[in-house]
Amino acid sequence: MTPSVARNLIRMPKRRTKQVRSRISYLSSEQLEHFLKTAKEHGPREHAMFLFAVAHGARASEIANLRLTDINFKTEQIHIARLKGSLESTQNLLKVKGNGLFNEAAVLKAWLDVREPDSDNFVFNSQKSTKLNRVTVYKLFKAIARKAGLRETLQHPHVMKHTAAMLMVQQGANAFLIRQHLGHRSFDSTLAYVNPSDSEASAASAKAFSQVF
Repeated sequence: MTPSVARNLIRMPKRRTKQVRSRISYLSSEQLEHFLKTAKEHGPREHAMFLFAVAHGARASEIANLRLTDINFKTEQIHIARLKGSLESTQNLLKVKGNGLFNEAAVLKAWLDVREPDSDNFVFNSQKSTKLNRVTVYKLFKAIARKAGLRETLQHPHVMKHTAAMLMVQQGANAFLIRQHLGHRSFDSTLAYVNPSDSEASAASAKAFSQVF
């Protein structure tokens, strides 16, 4: 391999990653907590569906497609049936000690306690006991986001998937764990979130050496 070819192979993903990263909109931890409080005020269904979205990086259609049989309260796990060629997975229900907004099992049960039954057994059904569609999910998210005072670029439910990824990045999760959690089939999708600076990489190297020696 010639030096010029090697340089091109190294640089191309880096340029693409920066371009994709620049388009990502996500919530800060404070914005996320405020949004979920607002969603809870809107109703138990909205709280549950958007907590599910951010806890598991779910798209609007994946929220609408969630079935009662996907949830196992006994093992406290949930099956994520991904769309668009993404990888399916079974994940633990989210629980943040001391913060009821993020107790996914309790939040889901609060919704299911008042949910009207339907023949299809979708978790988040409509007021007419029919399946929600992605457009309705989008409209609900936008209405809650506006009430929560979020800027326009944060008023789309896909920001919950971005938020899940960026919270993991900020807490030092490696790219392999982020890829698995979000169901990315291609690593290119994960690399859009993981684009550390030289100073961050140097700090991580120094920390690794200090912990070993």
